[in-house]
Amino acid sequence: MIYPMKLNPTTVQTVWGGNKLAQKWNKHTDGDNIAESWELSCNPKGESAVINGEYSNCVLSDVIAQNPDFLGEKGKTFNFFPILIKLIDSKADLSIQVHPGDEYALKNEGEYGKTEMWYIVDCEEGSGVYCGFEKPLTKDELKDCLNNGTVTQYLNFIKVKKGDCLFIPSGTVHAICGGLLICEVQQNSSITYRLYDYERTDKDGNKRELHIDKALDVTDSSKTVKVNETCKRIDGNIVRLAECEYFTVEEIVCEEEYSFDVDGSSFVSVTIVEGHGAIMANGSCISLDQGDTVFLPANSGKTDIYGKIKAIKAYC
Repeated sequence: MIYPMKLNPTTVQTVWGGNKLAQKWNKHTDGDNIAESWELSCNPKGESAVINGEYSNCVLSDVIAQNPDFLGEKGKTFNFFPILIKLIDSKADLSIQVHPGDEYALKNEGEYGKTEMWYIVDCEEGSGVYCGFEKPLTKDELKDCLNNGTVTQYLNFIKVKKGDCLFIPSGTVHAICGGLLICEVQQNSSITYRLYDYERTDKDGNKRELHIDKALDVTDSSKTVKVNETCKRIDGNIVRLAECEYFTVEEIVCEEEYSFDVDGSSFVSVTIVEGHGAIMANGSCISLDQGDTVFLPANSGKTDIYGKIKAIKAYC
């Protein structure tokens, strides 16, 4: 049966995570914080599950295994579920990191690489991100600044504001800094190579693992990122935030009612980042609140959003 499926995420704790997702976004954890909420995920390290209708209490990967047509024609061309969507709350700076491309990741890790996109849902005054270097470094120069703890002096710091978008190709050194709430759309991959983690330790005094050699292998220090560089307004309600071979991401602003079509080419996910209302497709209607994510199978047809809502729409 095709209907809008509301998802229950997997939540993740880290040393840099905050409490906003628990306090204001109705996310649940038994731990000290929620750093990440994996909203749309078929990744075995943290899957989302359906919480309504015929497939209630089933993990999304099982639903798709039973109904491969839910992926759509383009979705079925991938050897894996292509997209992973997260909400990220950074109380402190994340590690300086880089992700490999597909070729290196498949050869060395047995899974695909990671290209990603960040949408700034909310931010504290002066908050920003590191993306790329102010000028290219040689591998030896990068090694030196990692060894002496000065790498952040060479990185490009970008101040951001609510509603900004950044597209981060694989090979780009980057870090989300403290004070941000982000919706991240990425390839379905869990590979992260840490270059530097500020000498932090966990509650047992252990430093997190670094992956210097692999990070140096895949880093392209000439890659740069600009805020909203990939954004394009489609109409009065839609801004296309990013588009690549793995995903297309759009911002929907609905003041009262907005409609779009979900055809047979791809599934669609909708994550509510502001407001509340409802979504209707194929004769089924469910309520929506800030933080909810809905999976719409391919061929859901005409889909209507009601209410005053800002949402992130993603598809492959």
